[in-house]
Amino acid sequence: MKEVHISATVWDKMDELESYLTNELKLSKKLAFRKTAKMRKFIHSLGEPILYAKCRFKKWAARGFYCAVFEKSWIFAYEVFDEGIIVRDMEHTSILKE
Repeated sequence: MKEVHISATVWDKMDELESYLTNELKLSKKLAFRKTAKMRKFIHSLGEPILYAKCRFKKWAARGFYCAVFEKSWIFAYEVFDEGIIVRDMEHTSILKE
């Protein structure tokens, strides 16, 4: 299993998502945290030997990132190194363009 590092960009977006879930969608803080906890668990699973496909989205493809889809709604872009992986970005699928 490779070591997984998560960029500040991804942490910030997850914090924004929690705020959105509680403030805009009026979910409880507990439910919002549960949702992002599942996402964090998924992110850490990216260190497993399974390698996802290279990203087809322009903003990540040019950088050679791999993409992993979480619950058909969120895409995580990451780089692979000998020492581990770095999760660089995340977006909701509705925002991304090919």
